[in-house]
Amino acid sequence: MKRTFLAFCLGLATAFGAPEENARELRVGRAGHAFDHLGAISEQAEAAAASGATIIYASGLGAEGYSGLPSAPVLMNKKRRAADYIRNAHSVGIRLVIGYVCATSMVKLETFDKEWPPQFRADFRTPPSEWRQQGRDGKPLPSWYGGDYEAACMNHPEWRAYEKFIVREEIDSGHDGIFFDNPTVHPKGCYCPYCMERFLNFLKREKVAIPDPSLEGIRRLADERKGDFLRFRSTIARDFLADMRAFARSLNREALVTCNNSLNSPGVFYSQCRDYGYNIWEMSQTEDYVVVEDMSHQPRVLANGQVMEYGPTYRLIHAIAHGKPVVAVTLAEGDYRTPPNLTRLAMAEAAANNASYVSWPTWPAKERPAMVAALRPEADVLSQQELVLNDTRPRRDVALFLPFRRWLETNRCVVLDLATVLSRSNVQFEVLAEDRFDLGHLKSGKRLPVLLIESESVLTRAEKEMVKKYERAGGTVLIVDKTPNWLAIVQQKSQASFTVEAPPTVRAVVRDQPKRTIVHLLNLNIERLSSTEDKIHPAENVRVLCRVPFGRVRSVWAVTADEGGLEFSAKAAGKETLVEVTLPRLEVATMLVIEP
Repeated sequence: MKRTFLAFCLGLATAFGAPEENARELRVGRAGHAFDHLGAISEQAEAAAASGATIIYASGLGAEGYSGLPSAPVLMNKKRRAADYIRNAHSVGIRLVIGYVCATSMVKLETFDKEWPPQFRADFRTPPSEWRQQGRDGKPLPSWYGGDYEAACMNHPEWRAYEKFIVREEIDSGHDGIFFDNPTVHPKGCYCPYCMERFLNFLKREKVAIPDPSLEGIRRLADERKGDFLRFRSTIARDFLADMRAFARSLNREALVTCNNSLNSPGVFYSQCRDYGYNIWEMSQTEDYVVVEDMSHQPRVLANGQVMEYGPTYRLIHAIAHGKPVVAVTLAEGDYRTPPNLTRLAMAEAAANNASYVSWPTWPAKERPAMVAALRPEADVLSQQELVLNDTRPRRDVALFLPFRRWLETNRCVVLDLATVLSRSNVQFEVLAEDRFDLGHLKSGKRLPVLLIESESVLTRAEKEMVKKYERAGGTVLIVDKTPNWLAIVQQKSQASFTVEAPPTVRAVVRDQPKRTIVHLLNLNIERLSSTEDKIHPAENVRVLCRVPFGRVRSVWAVTADEGGLEFSAKAAGKETLVEVTLPRLEVATMLVIEP
């Protein structure tokens, strides 16, 4: 698309950072993520920075984008205001400001292009009404969001050109990257000519015979080859993000691009791929980091005693995220406002699982000082331990196989159920998806982990052969649907590595570095009383027994925003050491750092 409309807009220079400078800001502990707007409360960069956030997600020009753009003078003023806001955010300690762009939404289509000047309109061959996702009959599909929303197709070249214009405006106004919301495909799939052309190429790459390459013929194939069409639909957002990222990087080589990977609850881990094309395996290949937005599994204890946690889900996300940083919003009951200690717990839970938490520091003015004072110590603890929190690997007493390809067959993810059981039992485990399910990865540690597989039926022929080789190498393999007492076996085999004596609401996560072992202790026994109040039920005398991979231990120290000390002893065990630590009181979270 030409830049004719930019003559009507304020030209703002974009600063280019050093290579990988922005990527370093995503490191666990260093990064504190926050949305700066919620409802009528917006532009909360100062509150975010005061509470310890370093990366904010700003509304930017997002509303203007999905509404079709205001008049040129109004857009110019919006850009000026956004630029001023970003400069102020940077001045108070915010390192990255990520601008919002909606990947598919057009709101109030009847007025969407009303304010477009002739020069801008001339850049498009078709009106916005033709950019919508289409059904099997070629007619526009209604948006699943309802109301005034219409769903644009991410494969339509003119919609992509329009989106690139919005991205340019965001980057020109000073945003350090782009957050794409709603990169979704209609549950029925899009049958527009552009999707059908790409589906045709998808089938050709798969060596599928094409009896009729006409538009109607490809639509017929989409109906006949439902599995292939589902797999293709899961690549649409991936390819869209790749195009947008390349364009953003052409404007600012350090620009970061991510999107809302959804996952509104752990239970949709498979089904969201089938229903809306939200496939983290695919999208993470072309975004700089993975953001998910859970609406219910904020770590806490419910009034009925049920324990909520997100740790198992973090493990599964890492398994399919291609090594990209993981960032999560975890809410309670869909409420974006979270009381202070539960926010601290969510931050610590994310860090324990090599991830970062997204907060919403959009508090009413009267609540702001107290919330800032409550959250800042936890943010400071995490930021001060950046070296401890990064470049670690999970203690892997169990390797849990995730055949992610099963999203094509079922909505139920059995591996998530198994991960939840392991987490509740404080068994240390790592989840391995298909791309890392080989002898090299399984044998990469000092000990062979127990290999846990939901059922032999989920394995391919090659995977079955690999499992046999692992057993011949001395590894233990447990097939869950054939081993009713699998958990007891796992616990017996893993207890020499790590055990914890604590109430059932305590979670322990062990991560290792070459010369350091870190034990994260989390007290999930915190009740949510309201959006602003919670109640801690501390755990007393938490006893940890941890084997560390070095022959002598010189120090064990506790890192926490809680109060209290600890007692420890160490006993040599060959080339390793068995460390016993007693934490008198665990309120929210504590890291035990064991060093030679």
